[in-house]
Amino acid sequence: MASIAAAPTSRILVVRLGAIGDCLRVLPSLVLLRRAFPRAEIGWAVGDLAEPLLRGHPAIDRLHVLGRAEMKAGWVPAAAELRRLGRELAAAHYDVAIDFHTRLKSGVLVRASRAPLRIGLDRRSGTEANFLFTNRHVTLDDRYENRVLRFARLLAPLGLDEAPGDLGLWIDPVAAAAARQIYDAAGRPAVAIFTGTSSRRVSDRWPAPNWLEVVEGLGHAGVASMVVWGPGEMDTAASITATSRFCRLAPPTTLPEMMALLGLFRIYVGSNTAALHMAWMQGVPSVVLCGGRPHRTDRPLAPVPSLMLSAGGAEPSRKLHGEAARRAIEGVEAAEVLAATLKLLA
Repeated sequence: MASIAAAPTSRILVVRLGAIGDCLRVLPSLVLLRRAFPRAEIGWAVGDLAEPLLRGHPAIDRLHVLGRAEMKAGWVPAAAELRRLGRELAAAHYDVAIDFHTRLKSGVLVRASRAPLRIGLDRRSGTEANFLFTNRHVTLDDRYENRVLRFARLLAPLGLDEAPGDLGLWIDPVAAAAARQIYDAAGRPAVAIFTGTSSRRVSDRWPAPNWLEVVEGLGHAGVASMVVWGPGEMDTAASITATSRFCRLAPPTTLPEMMALLGLFRIYVGSNTAALHMAWMQGVPSVVLCGGRPHRTDRPLAPVPSLMLSAGGAEPSRKLHGEAARRAIEGVEAAEVLAATLKLLA
């Protein structure tokens, strides 16, 4: 694929609407863009759920926010919201639009931006006919490649083919101060426990009794822990901490506060979800319950240590679905998680 680094790049649009973990894993590519084009105006089209983590980021000049409520209210409100944001993007006169989301709705927005150069995945590598909305395509050789590296491949048409280095995570100072206060008040526990997942990935949730066995085992080993939780996850988190004297329940936090809090622990132990990426991108070693997903897709990049766990100790060769995915997560033994956590702590 020929490089087009000479193309106008005074205005660059990044499109990644969600999920939160994927937005975080686009940040290393954002850093590469900013380094290569220091004078460019860089905008980011993002869903309002992830927007708080990007607000104030020094490498982003402008955020274009897609309303989640409108997108879930039916076809008519969703189409109106896409048209509204599309007009906003077109008015910004971007030269380049990079579709890191590669779905139908992101493709609509990329096309609506009217950027002369619109970068995305090709027909084989993308989904939902996204390739129809872009005009410069990238082919993926490994569909399960680590997401950080996969996203960076979309920069190749701009002449950028270096591996990401700086992860680009930015912590709001006010959120950092609030997180420090929570952590200190809890006695500075060593281990963050995160039991939840997004509502779309309930098959990746490990049973609460298993979590209780882990936190009790850590406590008997002299290791304190805290269960951190997100929207809709408090009941499960509270059921674990209510019956254990070794584990504290985190108070309600904003998304930036949660991210800052997760960076303070010595170890992250939990689901393969956005919280994992909040932790490891701040250098926190991680024990990850992967379930039915190839480990390399989500494994924290070196040099951050991690132990990825699936049932039977076997990494799935492809993404599993339905009952197979459920068995892959439920088959992980509490003793394995406890041993892995103590190994990283040691």
